This record gives sequence, structure tokens and C-alpha cells, in this order.
Amino acid sequence: AVVSTQSTGYTTNPLQRWNHCPVPRCSGESKCWDGLQKDYRGPQQVTKSGEQCQKWTEQSPQQHSRTEANYPDSGLGNHNYCRNPDNEPSGAWCYTTNPEKRWETCDVPKCSPPTAESDTCWDGLQKNYRGDIKETVSGESCMKWTEQSPHEHSRTAENYPESGLGEHNFCRNPDNEPGGAWCYTTN
Repeated sequence: AVVSTQSTGYTTNPLQRWNHCPVPRCSGESKCWDGLQKDYRGPQQVTKSGEQCQKWTEQSPQQHSRTEANYPDSGLGNHNYCRNPDNEPSGAWCYTTNPEKRWETCDVPKCSPPTAESDTCWDGLQKNYRGDIKETVSGESCMKWTEQSPHEHSRTAENYPESGLGEHNFCRNPDNEPGGAWCYTTN
């Protein structure tokens, strides 16, 4: 079931630089993830072999540079949940509390083939949303990501590769905006 359609977006109105895109949110918590699992924000805290994950804020027994300060918007923090801050090809992982095993991937279930609902609704940050919605909830048309007018911006395919930006005006979330997919508008 679809729960909400609120997603943050930018507008061309100088008095209001944001608006929402009507990308429906799915009901319930996602229990599976595809791709690099970059958006995974679940509570998995044990690796595939059963090792306990080390908190991202701790430097013992594993010293590391994967910190919230070095990898903002990657879901790191004062917890030991599996994450993928650095685009590890095998998906979500963590440092372990075992001094003999530095890190390991986690057993985050892969999603089944899409269903009718999963084709039309999105969970989390909607970073992987690649649908064709190009109008905000207030009815304003989205500006093409390749254009710099009426809004000059740095959200370009060059600056945000693999974010689905390009020669189109579809809602996207290249910068992990907490509210989800958004767009600049032509108004």
C-alpha cells in the first residue's frame, strides 16, 4: 500500500526554492535492497559469517577512515549497522569486532523481481528512483537537469554520476535530500 507522496524539490520561485515531487512512498519497512545497497538503512548488524559489527564511531579493534565526517549522508553514525559508504561492489558491509577479521559484507536480502507496487512506489531516500514524474505536487513543471536557468545549480550528471541526471526533467535525488526525489522548477 502507498503511504505518502511527499518528496522535497526546488522551485523557480525566488521566495520558495523547494517543492515536493509526488513519488509515492511504499508502506512498511523495506527488507531488501538492490545494487550497491548505498541506501540501505536497516538494522542488520551481523556479517555473512556471523561476526558482530563494530560501531562506525569506534576505532577499536579496527581503525578506519569510514566515519560520518568523511562519508556524509551514508548512514554512518553511533551504531553498528551494515552500510556501504564507499560503494563496495558486494554491497552493505561493516568492520567487525573480531581483531582477526577487519571487515565483511552483510547478508542483506536482494529484492525479488519487481511487483506492481514496487514499480510505482519507493522507500528510503528515493536515490535510485528512475521514474518519469516531472511535476511537483503543486503542479509546477520540473526544469531539465542540464539547464542553468532559471536556477543556476551544481546538481549535474558530472558532479553526481550514477544519480540518474541528464537531458530530462524527471524528479531525482542526487544529493540524498532527506525528503526524497525532487526537482528545480521552470516557474
